[in-house]
Amino acid sequence: MIWVKIGVENKSKDIEIIFKILGKNIGEEVRLEKILEEMLDRNVSSSDVLFLLLQKLKRDGYLEGRKGVIKVVKPIEKEERVKIKKEIERRINRIKKLFVTPLEVAKFYQCPRRFWLEKVVLSRQFKERRGKVWDGEVIHLAVKLFASQLGKKKIQECIENAAEEALKKYEGKTELEKEKLVEFLKKFNEFLHEEKFVRVFPEKMIESFKIGLSGSPDLIGIKENGEIIAIDIKAGEMRRGIKKEHLLQNIGESILVENYFRKKVNECYLIYFGSDSLVKIKISRDMKDEFLKYKKLIGKFVASRRIPPKSRLPNYRKRVCQGCHVKPACDNIEILRKFRKI
Repeated sequence: MIWVKIGVENKSKDIEIIFKILGKNIGEEVRLEKILEEMLDRNVSSSDVLFLLLQKLKRDGYLEGRKGVIKVVKPIEKEERVKIKKEIERRINRIKKLFVTPLEVAKFYQCPRRFWLEKVVLSRQFKERRGKVWDGEVIHLAVKLFASQLGKKKIQECIENAAEEALKKYEGKTELEKEKLVEFLKKFNEFLHEEKFVRVFPEKMIESFKIGLSGSPDLIGIKENGEIIAIDIKAGEMRRGIKKEHLLQNIGESILVENYFRKKVNECYLIYFGSDSLVKIKISRDMKDEFLKYKKLIGKFVASRRIPPKSRLPNYRKRVCQGCHVKPACDNIEILRKFRKI
């Protein structure tokens, strides 16, 4: 049984949503970015669906446009929508790529075998009953709940509600105190204002058909000046610089955001809860190429059907093995290999 994802799931619902969005502004020019934001709001995971649809509508005389702006010039009758939808679905169903997430690429960099055991053969995972793993879950849920309530309630109410709900869900597992979580959310709110974010999308699943990449960035933020940022939140502390795996994940999520909005993403942000620190990363072409190199290697390992090697990072036993959830399965592989040599 293989967990890794091959191909694209049914996009029938997404196509219907896009038709409804386009149908609201017949005869009016609309910015593409506005359409993409509404799609993300309504959980349409891939903008590739929109652009396939726009190509077809333009060929059939329903659409006019210029850079960054489109206009649906006449209503699209139901019968025609059904035909167009079937054609788009056929094109999407032909995609048979291996899809991975930025987090999986980061895990593969840490330890190819860990990725293989977790995601390919679905080894049983042994998570601690209490502690840091669950603290991370609480922090991410609290941020998601807080961001989802922004603009609907008073800020202090958003903060209190988010902290209480997150702690309640993981009661008995987390060791986080409410005061510390509330303080973090207050500072996070200040950060959003200081950086002039006007929209924030928490944990939205996005995917790129072209790259074979999917994932849910902790936050996608849009600034006053139109700049788009992928924000990743880590429960731990930043010590002696950024961990390479954290950087790879953040770069991968930025690639996803860039592909969704068809707009260059120049920066990404890492927020460390434990050390109360923010890192702003300037994204280079080399960073993107390195991420895509590791993504390509995953495909080769999955296709080879060989057991991948353990981590080769310096101090890997402490850095990777100590907190590994599939360590018992990995240890068994090593025991069997030694037994075969006897």
